[in-house]
Amino acid sequence: MMQKQWRLAARPEGIPDRSHFALTDAPIPSVQPGKAVAKTLYLGVAPVMLRYMRNETEFESPLELGTLMPGRGVAQIIESNCEGLPVGAIVQARLGWQEYVLIDESDRPAPFLLPTDLPLSHGIGAVSLSGITALVGVRDIGKVARTDRILVSGAAGGVGSHVAEIAKALGAQEVVGIAGGPEKCTRLQRDMAYDHVIDYKNEDVDVALDRLFPDGIDLYFDNVGGALLDNILARLRRRARIVICGSISEYLTEKENKHRFINLQNLGRQDAKMEGFFVFDYEDVYPQCLEMLATWVREGALNPVEDISQGIETLPDALADLYLGNNIGVRMVEVGQPDLPLASLSPV
Repeated sequence: MMQKQWRLAARPEGIPDRSHFALTDAPIPSVQPGKAVAKTLYLGVAPVMLRYMRNETEFESPLELGTLMPGRGVAQIIESNCEGLPVGAIVQARLGWQEYVLIDESDRPAPFLLPTDLPLSHGIGAVSLSGITALVGVRDIGKVARTDRILVSGAAGGVGSHVAEIAKALGAQEVVGIAGGPEKCTRLQRDMAYDHVIDYKNEDVDVALDRLFPDGIDLYFDNVGGALLDNILARLRRRARIVICGSISEYLTEKENKHRFINLQNLGRQDAKMEGFFVFDYEDVYPQCLEMLATWVREGALNPVEDISQGIETLPDALADLYLGNNIGVRMVEVGQPDLPLASLSPV
């Protein structure tokens, strides 16, 4: 029996397209001692994948040409010789861009069980690493407070689409989002609990920031980086916090052309903090975060926005959408459907 896999064919200099990938056939793996065979149901894409393709990250092994494209997703265990991965269970794991995969519990972060009473696609976004990233960023890094004046960049993206609702579930009163284009901005207010929006494509951002934050910003959740971050550094209130989650505005920019900051000293003047984080370092709080996120979804406090295309063949286009600004919410691909009854084994 054979399956489809996407492999890296060429290193992109700009936005990746289909020419940078090769769709190949490979045998479906057989179960081995201590391992389990999983069928891929959903695969997510993230902006950082471009950096993997260009070998620009220090936290991943070099990605050689011809290598299976990496990626995390949702899968069902269909055969198992691993006690912690029982047949029928739904897991979130490092799967790669393929239809079937052999996994075990040694990978870090380890595969984790997902709730089966919620849409399985949530295992890519809200009840998974995107949701955990937003929660850790807002709660643990940003130390959100009820009275905070909050701004989020990249607010319609995979992480940003969760930030406003999570901040409000933690007690925040008002959140402002930045996104590009009227459709995204309408969705931010209608579907993602943002109180005000700034359309950076059709609006003067400085004028909007002056209007919405006349006294400055307490908490900035940054997914964009670059010149916008520098602008916000000049607008901080006393003891403000900046959460560095991503910098998609500069992923396609060569090192020598990246923005040179002029307002960093304002951190000291305002006794403010700017902190980045790597969500894989927070594996010890995953169970608690997943339980909290799942509860909020069940209660209607967190309403995931997902952008799903059908078929493994659409993965290259899904990844390109992130850099073209075409996605709203968590971008993912539905690869398959469960073959077996869902095992209700998740602790969440």
